[in-house]
Amino acid sequence: MAEILKKYKWMGPIIQKMDRDTKKVFMKSFRMRDKNFFPEGDYKADVKNLVNCMLCPNMCRFDCGTLQASQKETMSPAYKARIGYYLTIGKIDYNDSEFVNLMYKCTNEENCKVWCPFGFSVVSLLETVRDDINAKGYMPDYCKEQVKKLKDSNTIEGYNIFETYKENGIENIETDGNDDVFYYLGCESMKFPEVIKANMNILKKAGIKFSTNLDSKVCCGGPLFNIRDLTTAKDFAEKNKSLIESTGAKIIVSDCPGCVLTLTKRYEGLGIKIDKKIIHIVEYIKKLLDEGKIKPTKNISDDLKKVTIHDPCLIARNMEDTSSIRDILGKIPGLELVEPRFNKEDVHCCGWSGTAHWVDRDLAIKEASIRVSELKDTGAEVFVSACPLCELGLAYGLKEDEKEKIKIKDVSELLIKVL
Repeated sequence: MAEILKKYKWMGPIIQKMDRDTKKVFMKSFRMRDKNFFPEGDYKADVKNLVNCMLCPNMCRFDCGTLQASQKETMSPAYKARIGYYLTIGKIDYNDSEFVNLMYKCTNEENCKVWCPFGFSVVSLLETVRDDINAKGYMPDYCKEQVKKLKDSNTIEGYNIFETYKENGIENIETDGNDDVFYYLGCESMKFPEVIKANMNILKKAGIKFSTNLDSKVCCGGPLFNIRDLTTAKDFAEKNKSLIESTGAKIIVSDCPGCVLTLTKRYEGLGIKIDKKIIHIVEYIKKLLDEGKIKPTKNISDDLKKVTIHDPCLIARNMEDTSSIRDILGKIPGLELVEPRFNKEDVHCCGWSGTAHWVDRDLAIKEASIRVSELKDTGAEVFVSACPLCELGLAYGLKEDEKEKIKIKDVSELLIKVL
């Protein structure tokens, strides 16, 4: 409560300066909002918080990635909430694709939550509006396409991307049911075979007994939660729960922050709980370093000495972990880390999460290019992250003439070079 009052403190003098009649109208309208604004009938949207968002001073708009990329006030979190509200109460027709599409132009970065006096995320609000869009039969075609890919191939790529381990020289380790760790690879992680190899070599050097089970791996189902096809999401949750439990591992480590979120909070929202410790691999690698199970013995090469860091939004804000990546980098001999202006919990998005890149790819690329510019301002030509989607997004944000000069690396790729 104190935190909410602190965020609202600036409004006090404004209300006090109102004349008596204005203040009376203001306070009456605020008290009557439930009666005046709440629709009748059945709906899934979180109308209460959509209204709160609509009536807020909207400080979040100064830090919304899609708004900054589009330079249009109609992309602001509060405007999206307002349109979501109007869709819900029937003042905008669901056949109006422009407004329906707006409900998906979000990268899930949750900068809005940092600024919100109510402590909620517009990401979550938009998901409740999508629930209604789906329930009424208006799921957009670009979402239907993703659902079809997942149903047809068990991955978001539309083909079994996990099978590419064979052509990319990635070792597949099948479980014997008695693992220390299950290394849970994300669909998009398979696009970065060198990262996977680095992570596996780190685990091997630490003497960890682990499996990958790539012949039976499926997507975590994260995209389905964004789309709000929770029936199909539950099918994927049950498949993953069964696979994870078959390994016997007490600890599940994933190289994808979205997978960690999905396997934990999102599955639990469906009533499916995996009774294991599920963490991002950087947290586990930090633990291995702290326990002395792996120890850097070499200096980093000159071409990788000066780096800047891009915190994955989900790790920094959802998992509230901004220290693991920095602790790992801090133990690499000879490495210089230059922090970008927007970092840790204030990080700006790579543009490649959520649903925005499905509905408006150019918008997502523009957001990625803004983040790339912020990282370039540090003077470093090596960008380090710990998320396959971030590494994809940052690559899309590079100009053609920058692609030879700037390197995008996962933190494990740097660490393995000095072990």
